[in-house]
Amino acid sequence: MVFLKKARVTKISVCLLILASWIGMMVLLIEKEGLITADPPKNFVRTIIPAATYLDTWKGIYIDNRWVGYNHSVLTPTEKGYRLNSKSYLRFKMFNQLNSLSLLTIQELDSGYRLINFNTRISGVAGITLSGRRLDDQLIVEIHYGDSSYQKTFSAEDDIFLDQSILQIYRGKGLKVGDSYALSILNPLTLKTEKIEIRAVKKDGDSLVMETQFAGLVSRSWIDKDGQVIREETPNGWVIKREDRTTIERYLAGAQGDAVDILRHSSVLISKKVNNPRDIHSMTIRVRGVDLKNFFFDGTRQKVIDPVEGIIEISSIGPPSEETEQLEALQSDNASPFLKSSAWVDFDNPSIRSMSEKIVGGEQDRWRAAKMIGNWVYENVEKAFISEIPVASSILKNRKGDCNEHTVLFLALARAQGIPAETCSGLVYLNDGFYYHAWPKVFVGKWVHLDPTLGQSVADATHFELVSGDFSSQAKIALAIGKINIEIVESDD
Repeated sequence: MVFLKKARVTKISVCLLILASWIGMMVLLIEKEGLITADPPKNFVRTIIPAATYLDTWKGIYIDNRWVGYNHSVLTPTEKGYRLNSKSYLRFKMFNQLNSLSLLTIQELDSGYRLINFNTRISGVAGITLSGRRLDDQLIVEIHYGDSSYQKTFSAEDDIFLDQSILQIYRGKGLKVGDSYALSILNPLTLKTEKIEIRAVKKDGDSLVMETQFAGLVSRSWIDKDGQVIREETPNGWVIKREDRTTIERYLAGAQGDAVDILRHSSVLISKKVNNPRDIHSMTIRVRGVDLKNFFFDGTRQKVIDPVEGIIEISSIGPPSEETEQLEALQSDNASPFLKSSAWVDFDNPSIRSMSEKIVGGEQDRWRAAKMIGNWVYENVEKAFISEIPVASSILKNRKGDCNEHTVLFLALARAQGIPAETCSGLVYLNDGFYYHAWPKVFVGKWVHLDPTLGQSVADATHFELVSGDFSSQAKIALAIGKINIEIVESDD
């Protein structure tokens, strides 16, 4: 069996994990231009922003004290009310090639800052367009990716903000320690409204320190006495600070070779070499630099042996045997999240259903069917870098991609057969260390991990799962990138 080179396996996984974590970080930062009054009433934003407001703000984004991008937001009055233009840009290197990621949003607001419509374009390592319009108490959102589109309707009775909203550039005064409030955010990667909580926690000299909680992540910002943001920090060590346009333009015109190498920044190199990683059935590792409570451990495949020392035991576990093991039951309510169709795992697409039936050929045993699907994906999807968001129907059509494409297509084909399946995101050992990777797991009496990218019916024990779930869950990867350290204590190679 020929295995993929490290670059091929990890490149798109890192890109998309950057995208997921970056969107998560941007969601955390929407309120940072000064905050609102305590215990805000319904529609509070529209009651405290001054009329005829014009704002133009620039912010630099840094990783390890190195400039990686910027945000520029402009709010201008219009005949109907206001227009908000916001652009966030990230520049980085990968395999000595310069890459970029841009998030451009245009919002039309009425005179009370109520959303009328919006258009958001994510471009660079991925291409996706979202547009939306408010119709009475509903928000109708359309998403376009490649040749596919998807529509979803949200209740909009309360204030719903985009991840690049009016709050990103609002300037306010009067907030004091102990004040807090909650907002609903529309996450463009998940097409879900998600809650964030904002709280003023303490004074730091003349500044007020505020925390934002979102999806288990916490960011901090420092606000001066005039209500202006002077510094922001995210859970993954990013620093966003207010700068002038000249400074941003100087960085943009600077030497592109100085861009952060995101793969080097995110990889976890180790001193002990594993000779045959694909044959590892059991491995014990010591994890440092992160809080293990933030990540996923099922107590079977991955066990925390010593939480103080960060000792974790990982085992490669196959399907249960009815003769020797008691099968676990997955109740229908608990199974439903793993059987859903979505904008990305679109197994309701006729082409997906047809191919799934063709691959399985009437096989009734779920595990044998899952293996057939995994083998088909491995053998029929070309290992290649594709700079798009993975959508199952598009992957089936193009038959190219890396770990995310393999995983998403597997999920769709498996769910089309009624097999509960989910995405695992984490790290896998390749050549000289651990690299960020994605692979699926299926429930066949118990959860079993597969890897259709590497051609494994049962994933080896060097697969270290950090989070499980879609893009909203993958944002928590940000807590590990650039921080986690791994030492192999023992393995059966």
